[in-house]
Amino acid sequence: TKIALGHHFSDVIETTLLGLFYGAQLQTMPPKLHSKNFPGMELIRPLYCVHEDAIIAWKNYNHLRFLQCACRFTEARDASGDGVGESKRQEMKVLLREPPLLISIAAVFLLFATFIIYPFIKILLVPSAADWMRALTGREYLLVFGHTLFSSLTATTTAIIFGFIFAYGINYTHMPCKRFFQVVALLPTMAPSVVSGLAFIMLFGRRGFVTWNLLHLHVDLYGPFGLWAAQTIAFFPLAYITISGVLKSISPNLELAAQNLGARGWYLFRTVTLRLATPGIASAFLLVAINSLADFGNPMLVGGNYHVLATEAYAQVTGAWDMPMGATLSVFLVIPTLIVFFVQRYYLEKNSYVTVTGKPVSGLIRVTAGPMATRLLWVFCLFVSLIILLIIGVVILFAFTVAFGADYTFTLQYFKEGVIQSKVMVHSWVASMSTAAVTTVLGIALAFLTIRKRFPGRTAMDFLAMLPVSLPGTFIGLALILAFNDGPLELTGTLGIIILGMSLRQLPVGYRQAVAGLKQIEASLEQASTNLGANSFTTFRRIVLPMLKNSLSVSFVYAFMRSMNTLSTVIFLVSPEWNLASINIMSLANQGFLPTASATAVGIMLVIYVTFGIVKLILRDKINIFDL
Repeated sequence: TKIALGHHFSDVIETTLLGLFYGAQLQTMPPKLHSKNFPGMELIRPLYCVHEDAIIAWKNYNHLRFLQCACRFTEARDASGDGVGESKRQEMKVLLREPPLLISIAAVFLLFATFIIYPFIKILLVPSAADWMRALTGREYLLVFGHTLFSSLTATTTAIIFGFIFAYGINYTHMPCKRFFQVVALLPTMAPSVVSGLAFIMLFGRRGFVTWNLLHLHVDLYGPFGLWAAQTIAFFPLAYITISGVLKSISPNLELAAQNLGARGWYLFRTVTLRLATPGIASAFLLVAINSLADFGNPMLVGGNYHVLATEAYAQVTGAWDMPMGATLSVFLVIPTLIVFFVQRYYLEKNSYVTVTGKPVSGLIRVTAGPMATRLLWVFCLFVSLIILLIIGVVILFAFTVAFGADYTFTLQYFKEGVIQSKVMVHSWVASMSTAAVTTVLGIALAFLTIRKRFPGRTAMDFLAMLPVSLPGTFIGLALILAFNDGPLELTGTLGIIILGMSLRQLPVGYRQAVAGLKQIEASLEQASTNLGANSFTTFRRIVLPMLKNSLSVSFVYAFMRSMNTLSTVIFLVSPEWNLASINIMSLANQGFLPTASATAVGIMLVIYVTFGIVKLILRDKINIFDL
């Protein structure tokens, strides 16, 4: 409660309040406060006997004095001091009473120390001071760094703009064919990101179907323009999915209130909808930027002489045999990612985007775009969908025709070479299924520990579980190679290191999915199990897991799909004995075997669709990845 006082007794009041604030109890009232002419005396008189309540005073430029009661100062002081120590002691007592829980926490930290902390420290220690200086002063390396920033910024910006417009059209209009647009927008997520670069070569390359066969043009797609186009299409679905989720969650209350106050059209969109969608746009920007920075396949296929950090690090390791410089360039990949992350976090924390307070109002109809805007958005969504269908379609046509553009005879030869007769598809399926199982199980275990249990180091466990999401795949792969190339745990050239790299990359998604599922379950159910005598392990197995079946299945399918398509994380981890389909696509395309590369890409998409269909049958149609 704020009380305006006169300014005649400012010194006395401030002296009194300072004594009260620091816990002093005034035994006598200052003489001046006995004056009956003192304004607000009846409000001030009781303050001289306050013992534990803290009174905060500050001056106003217009000679006003404001008082605010902050109750229970001493209790808050105790809670921040001895209370914390007592809480920690209680947490340790609980851990000692449950040995399985203590062993699980120790095992998780041991895994993190071995497979996250140690490799990341290893890659930082490999470069010498001379390597860092050479990378920071060498003109060729600075040029590569500039290329990386420029290509990532342009592709990310375009993908965000396309994704936002597409998501706005889906969520804020009643346009026809909305379900069709939703499904088509997600098709690129079923294929490796390198497919967009592969399709651009076949359509618009030097001998592309459009540029050469139809228009007879000599066009050089390779370079920054081709890389921008390929990455924009490859990462557009990621931007759309992220922004669409935020637009869906915006409560229509504020938009309806703004409309009732006279806001319409562009002004309503700019001042309300766009501002409320800022967290989604910032998150999408971060995710797309990380993926474009770490993208390896598209720069390798369509980048030409326009080198970026991911491809240059690979060239230093495999071509020049300069492992320290490759590690240095991989570390440089992390710098732009961290900059984007902290800028995003700083910007979002400066503003409040809360739209639901108190009891939410249900049944409200969202403010939608007008007829003209709806038509324009429909045309845009149709245009983007046709481009995606064109890219997917040309890959399929190249895979099943003898020579697309010259001989359109149907053939299964390339499909047999790239899928049936090759072991890479089996290797990819085994590695991806193992990765999905590991990330799903470990994700739910970590979520259960960090959400439902209290123990020292819980914040550190949460941080380490989410750390790989902000690191480029090239950095993770090279760190694992450096850490486990020799010594007691030698994994180089084995299936184990491939699964390890994939699992680290997908762990944050499985973990956050499990956290979201756990937060929807009332903790009293687990407390009831504990009261009946069950320990943490029994409660987790018999109460938590059955209730999280749907969340776990979504996490499993997503991890499997992303692992089948991964490229940058495993580019350093594959070997002749354990090669993967996504790596084989890039190798075949670089050698000019475009039909076989296309057939391999089609094979990956078919494997993902079949696996997803089996999961749907097992769960009796309880999940649908197209419901976004």
